[in-house]
Amino acid sequence: MKIVFDATPMINERTGIAQYTERLVTAMAEAYPDDDFIGFYYNFLGRQDTSHLPRLRNLDYMHASVIPSKIVYQLRRFGIEFPVESLALTHADFVLYPNFLGYPSLFKTPSAPVIHDLTYLDLPEYVSAKLRSDLVRFVPKQIKRGSFVMTVSEFTKRRIIQEYKVPADKIIVTPIPPEPPKKYPDSQKQTVLRELGITKPFILFVGTIEPRKNVIKLIEAYEALPDKVRGAHQLVIVGRIGWYCDAEVAKLEEAKQKGLNVLHLGYVTDEARNVLYQSAVLFSTASHYEGFGMPILEAMSYGTPCAVSDIAVFREVAGDAGVYFDQSDPSAIAKTLAHLLQDRAALQNTGRQGLARSKSYNWQTVAASVHDAIADAVKK
Repeated sequence: MKIVFDATPMINERTGIAQYTERLVTAMAEAYPDDDFIGFYYNFLGRQDTSHLPRLRNLDYMHASVIPSKIVYQLRRFGIEFPVESLALTHADFVLYPNFLGYPSLFKTPSAPVIHDLTYLDLPEYVSAKLRSDLVRFVPKQIKRGSFVMTVSEFTKRRIIQEYKVPADKIIVTPIPPEPPKKYPDSQKQTVLRELGITKPFILFVGTIEPRKNVIKLIEAYEALPDKVRGAHQLVIVGRIGWYCDAEVAKLEEAKQKGLNVLHLGYVTDEARNVLYQSAVLFSTASHYEGFGMPILEAMSYGTPCAVSDIAVFREVAGDAGVYFDQSDPSAIAKTLAHLLQDRAALQNTGRQGLARSKSYNWQTVAASVHDAIADAVKK
């Protein structure tokens, strides 16, 4: 089969959707060497750096260089949609859209979108107005076009069924397994940590800085830790500044002015992120809402204990291996963090359980389930 996919999310920073796309198509290409996988993306006038894109014998890319993506998206808002064949410059047996929205096909080629979450409906105040409008308008059309729908958790599958009345057997759940952990020698770890400005054992958060990530409450919880515990640990926040986050930026600045040992690193390299996962004493996220919980599994794959929000999708991802808190209450978060940081046995046991949990996820199983669904759609 020739499977075309929208590689646009992979072009810029390695966000969660970018990593999901890269890992999924790479796993499928490796598992099914007789199939061809072609990613298409926008590269207006050839200005984008694409040297980081994974390439295999049967995994390659095409790019649309004569029109900016913003024009394509704007025309869609006016009811003018480019056919996928005009962007991918090839005719496919199947088209995969890993970032919610896609395009019509001149040949009615079977396709599937990946709907990662329904934040734009469940917590619309956390999504930019333009993106929210696009998703509300066009996700139903994309679902209708699709041979089936993919999502990343049973939680989001239930919400898609509720909201869009999609039959359960037309939704494939593809969780996001972590990559095999990359372990580094102590000398390399210490060099990376020193360059990042980390001088103490630390609590780690990884994610884009945006309101639904609830970073403000996490910082408040860190401030509420007992003096001895807070003094012995840094809070390290990894992630680029996102949208609607003036309050979060202000909170980070306030923490700095107060002399709190809160370090915002922004976007970091893969090596730095892996070193941080491997070196953290504890991983924590206080998110209000997620479609999955990829950083949790990444931390667990390094044996790093995880204390996280008590929300349904995190319970699904981490199971009994996670320690949960009420994300709306900084004192409850602080109590949970302090307990783990002061109880070495509990901390180590949580780390061991998380490591075992992370091994129950693998890309081979995910790739097989997606490939089987694609093959069935192509046969129809």
